Amino acid sequence: MLPVVSHATGVYVYDQEGLEYLDGCSGAINVNLGHSVPEVTSRMHEQIDRACYAYRTQFRSQPLMRLTELLVELAPGDLRHVEYCNSGSEAIEMALRLATLIHARAYRPFKCTVLTEEPSYHGMTAGALGASGHPLRRRDLTPLLANQATVSRVRPKHGSLRAGVHDWEAAIERIGPANLSAVLIEPVGGASSGAVPTAPETLRRLRELADQHQFLLIADEVMSGLGRTGRWFGCEHAGITPDVIVLGKGISAGFAPIAALLASDKVADAAGQPLGTVLFGHTMAGTPLSAAAGLAVVEYLKAHDVPAHAAEAGERLHELLQGLRQRHRVISDVRGVGMQMALGLHSDASRFPGTSLDLVEAARREGLLLYPSGVTPALESVMVAPPLVSTDAELDELAVRLDRALTRLSPAAPVADASQLLSSGC
Repeated sequence: MLPVVSHATGVYVYDQEGLEYLDGCSGAINVNLGHSVPEVTSRMHEQIDRACYAYRTQFRSQPLMRLTELLVELAPGDLRHVEYCNSGSEAIEMALRLATLIHARAYRPFKCTVLTEEPSYHGMTAGALGASGHPLRRRDLTPLLANQATVSRVRPKHGSLRAGVHDWEAAIERIGPANLSAVLIEPVGGASSGAVPTAPETLRRLRELADQHQFLLIADEVMSGLGRTGRWFGCEHAGITPDVIVLGKGISAGFAPIAALLASDKVADAAGQPLGTVLFGHTMAGTPLSAAAGLAVVEYLKAHDVPAHAAEAGERLHELLQGLRQRHRVISDVRGVGMQMALGLHSDASRFPGTSLDLVEAARREGLLLYPSGVTPALESVMVAPPLVSTDAELDELAVRLDRALTRLSPAAPVADASQLLSSGC
């Protein structure tokens, strides 16, 4: 039975029994600033006393206008057009609709196939799940996923965890570039792959092919966007600008439901009218309260240069996890970028998923929260993705608790402190 949460602060969550849990996965890899951050909660309280709600076709709000300005300022290239919704899943739905719409308006209705990857995960709504290469979450839902005729997937060659340049080129050739509406890709994998990055050369080649064949390159940065990987956006590691970026977890940081779609000038011009008039809206999209929370989060990220801190903290986290790999045979590899990391696990295919769930439960018993990941035995893993603001001491404590959890699975003498786990001491 799950514990009952009492309160949370910083990187720690407490239950009603008084037990402490170090949040080693930032909730669902979204509590990027930690819990109960006064700079955010105070702004939310202020907004509650002013106006919580205003409908998007009746009013604008100062927090939403300022948030839009900040996102445009931070975004690469000419991604100057922003639309809001409540979740990453909804934002992916908007991106899929936008890709279909602009080709139809350009008299290219035959360009209606979206190419995605297996593994990938783009959300739980029907369109987003239909475009996901996540067999576990798609299981038994095929009748609901009505867009299957317009989705194709690329799979990595045997022995690889993510598709490479030749895999994508072959898939595009198979579909026919003339039929391709968009490529939807995670620059850094999330829970589907266990944080496996897309190779920079793959992203650069997809950018070239998108320009050559007039399809959209859509970057799913729901998890990786706004600092998680040590850059503002995961696609920046490859030096490319997508046509569309989808944001979610990084804007909300767990404080209020908000997500966004950022589109380029080219895409907005092709739509023929303001995006807000052609994309679906939601009752709660971009409310003043959610916008105030999102604005406070992004301003905090910028004022404290959190992406740079995440890059440095990610180096320490990677070193600590490598030290654990040296001690525990169940760990197959350490992968990820910045603070979007995972431990690859030697999986028992006969009971998949099993090893990851066992480790998550063992970690909980040691006062550590982790997130299971991977859609096949080859990808079975656990996400280790603590808040981006984690200190060295907090990362060290995470490593000690994780070492004890791993020892529960396979006997090994637990370490006394994290210095024993640093690779320089192995």
